[in-house]
Amino acid sequence: MSVAPHHQPEYYSALPAASKLLGFKLLRLDPQTHEVDAEFVAHEDFLNPGGTVQGGFVTAMLDDVMSMAGVISQPDPGWVPTLQMSVSFLRPMRAGPVLAYGRVKRAGRTTVHTYGWVTDRTGSRLAEATAACVPRPIPQS
Repeated sequence: MSVAPHHQPEYYSALPAASKLLGFKLLRLDPQTHEVDAEFVAHEDFLNPGGTVQGGFVTAMLDDVMSMAGVISQPDPGWVPTLQMSVSFLRPMRAGPVLAYGRVKRAGRTTVHTYGWVTDRTGSRLAEATAACVPRPIPQS
């Protein structure tokens, strides 16, 4: 049995510009459990005047890894645009590498429910999120 292309790490080698900006690096992708682990780099340019990473960048990291988990939950290649997302910021994020984890709570035909979290290198949880996404096929040209 062949493996679907979107269930293989190589499928994600051409990153979108936003993922590149965030320093995205895929660490683990498991299509059986719908789990994605990644590393991001919080750059100095992401800091707010208080010296911590602005929440929008943290949210983008979570959206990136959770969406990828949603994509691999689908039988066919496609997208899972985020319909609604809730983020809780637990601790300030500092500049440097962070780890992010995306998971699927439930994958249905019309909605995919995802969740994720970001930690620093010591394992301290910095933020967590849940989202509802809508599966969409890739348009055929």
